[in-house]
This record gives sequence, structure tokens and C-alpha cells, in this order.
Amino acid sequence: MKTIVLFLFLICTTCRLSAQYGEVGGLLGASNYLGDLVPPQQYFLGTNFAIGATYQYNFTDRISVRGNLIWGQVHGEDKNSSYGSGRRQRNLDFHSHILELSALAQINILPFHPKRNFKPITPYCFLGVALFHFNPTTVYKGTQYYLQPLGTEGQGLDGYAAKYSLVELSIPFGFGLKFCLTKHLNLSFEFGMRKTFTDYLDDVSGDYVPLNTLKAGNGLLAANLSNRSYDDAGNQIEKAFTPRGSSGKDWYTFMGLSVTYSLHKYIYFEKKKKRKTRK
Repeated sequence: MKTIVLFLFLICTTCRLSAQYGEVGGLLGASNYLGDLVPPQQYFLGTNFAIGATYQYNFTDRISVRGNLIWGQVHGEDKNSSYGSGRRQRNLDFHSHILELSALAQINILPFHPKRNFKPITPYCFLGVALFHFNPTTVYKGTQYYLQPLGTEGQGLDGYAAKYSLVELSIPFGFGLKFCLTKHLNLSFEFGMRKTFTDYLDDVSGDYVPLNTLKAGNGLLAANLSNRSYDDAGNQIEKAFTPRGSSGKDWYTFMGLSVTYSLHKYIYFEKKKKRKTRK
């Protein structure tokens, strides 16, 4: 985290001031999740709609910083997995929104000038830090329930962890391709991963808690939603102290298109072009 902050600071303090201008716009695309309920090989099963707004400040034709506000959704369902994986029998599912506020440093691989036919395209990469909010839910007998307050893995009980936070940090990074459409309009296609520091985007992480312990401490609903494995007669199968999930941290992604409007009057670029002509 300190490395990222230092990287953003160095960019802001070493760029040429004469090329500064801003861009404002919106983005539209898809959000995905990777975790216990959607493993990497089933990545596209977790695809959902995402939308957002962006502001970018360009220090030079190669170096920029930007802020994004993005809203998307993520979900995962064990019923989409194969029987051989064991996840289908686990029978868990979740749905959550993701609201992310991020600060990113962007580096253009090629010089980019917002003017038609004047270096109008570049690939780019970005790295930053983000704050995001999530809140996993599930539907049980036709009713939607928020999972975090229930403590489905014993959170809040003596001898167990506290309930996880719904606001966390993530590390966004990725790449994109940017096009100049007109003197002021730009189009970008981007894909970005988010490394999180939580394993509870899906409310699944550790081991099963004994059903009687959950019923006594967090209530019958917590026990019912924690363990949704049933025998042929429809009875819950006691799975106490066996793995419910894995300990690896969850990931989420955003990808899609953005359209931005450049807030400049071409003073810098026109003067630069004239100087070159005179030489």
C-alpha cells in the first residue's frame, strides 16, 4: 500500500505542468467475482451489469491520474458447478452490490493527444487503491436475507471472529486501449482486476460451525443459511468443523467502455505544433 501511495505522489510531483487538462465521463460494462462460489474456471458465470463515472487529470501525453466511482453487482451459485466438484452439494449462493471509489495512476504506452489524426490511439496500464462497499445476500424460501448480520460462520460468538466489515480496501490494476473520436471525445475499453483483503465477498470462508452452536448463539436462520446441504429426506447434514470455504482472498473485476469529454482548448497542443513548424 505504501508503494502505491508513493508511486502516485511521484507522478504528481514530477510531471510537466504545461500539458495539464482534465477529462470527465461515464463508463458502462460488466462486473465479475472470483471466490469460493465462482472459481476461476467458471469466471463468466458471475457476470453482472456495472456503471460508473470518471474524472481524469492528464499531466502529460503519457501520465495521468484519475478517480472512478463505480457501481456493479456480483453473484455466485453452487448449483452452476459440477457434481464432481462437491460445490453443488454444498448448495450455497450469494448476491451483492459493489460500490467502489478509486484513485488510479495511468501510464499511456504511446503519447496520446486529444485531437483527430494527431496520435489518436494508445494502449495504457493503471494501478491504484480503492475503497469499496459490499453486502452479501441470499434468498431463502422466497425471502431475501442479508448474511453479514447473521454470522453464518459463528462470527460474534465466543471463540469465533468478529463480524466482518462491509467496507474494505482493494488494489485495482489493469490495462486498456484509448481512442480519440473527436477533438473532445475519447473512447476507452478497459479491463481491471481488484485484489481485495477480505474473504467474505460471498460470506464464505472458513469451516462449518456446529448447527446447535449456531442455533443457540445466532439463531435458527443463521444455522439454516450456513449449512444448506440436505439428505434425501430433506434434513440438514451436520458438517461441523469441515471446510465450508477456502482461506484465499476474494477478487472482483470491472471491464467495459468509457466515454470522456476533454476539458481543454488546445492552447498547449496548438502552440507546441506551431513551434515545431517554425523549426
